[in-house]
Amino acid sequence: MQTHNLKQGEKDWNEFRASHFGASEAAAMLGLSKDLTRNDLLLYKSTGKSKEYSDWVQKNILDYGHEVEALARELLESELGAELYPVTCSDGMFLSASCDGLTIDGNIAFEHKQWSAYLANHIIENQSLPDSHMPQCQQILLVTGAKRVIFVCSNGTEKNRVVIDVYPDKLWFDRIKSGWEQFEKDLEMYEQKEFDDKPEPAAIMQLPALSVYTKGDIAVHGNLDAFKEASDKYIASINKDLKTDEDFVNAEAAIKR
Repeated sequence: MQTHNLKQGEKDWNEFRASHFGASEAAAMLGLSKDLTRNDLLLYKSTGKSKEYSDWVQKNILDYGHEVEALARELLESELGAELYPVTCSDGMFLSASCDGLTIDGNIAFEHKQWSAYLANHIIENQSLPDSHMPQCQQILLVTGAKRVIFVCSNGTEKNRVVIDVYPDKLWFDRIKSGWEQFEKDLEMYEQKEFDDKPEPAAIMQLPALSVYTKGDIAVHGNLDAFKEASDKYIASINKDLKTDEDFVNAEAAIKR
């Protein structure tokens, strides 16, 4: 493990994030994130949008939760009787982890998420993290070599606070390593695709308005026969030999009609 003297939000930190595969990105890489798709992560890593992504992370995740995280770290330090220092680490050329806290001996890592009733209830009910959060903790363990991650979901107080220990899992390690290997290959081959505007469907034959007049439970008169005849003719006219984009668009519109 190598540590890096970087300050979150500064130029060097953004450049480091852009050139490494971070623990906070592991869930998206595996297709498990609820906030970021794998394809969008490929886009951000392969284009100038990496900076935009880093700015978004800084503003919406890091800055917003910095104060709460600091309070949660103080609480945990008091319980552990040990200091936890935020640090950015890397292992090899690409894997990295920005730890919310790490003990001096490197045995315990700290990861904090802002209070979420859903996340807290999941931890309490399952005594485990959801798949959307587990990859980050496992990559922290993989990169730092720590013996456990203490995962805290809180608002910085003891009242709203759920704590769970996460230990190294070889299956997760293998999954993360092979996942990043494939991601690296996909990144080398990645090309941003520009899509043409979707063609507009051709005008659709209009059906007559359906009208039925009833008296009590008995249909007295209406245009059901004419409507059926027009409908049959309309269905028969739908092109089923789909080859071009226009064919598919017209078929989609016809089915909806």
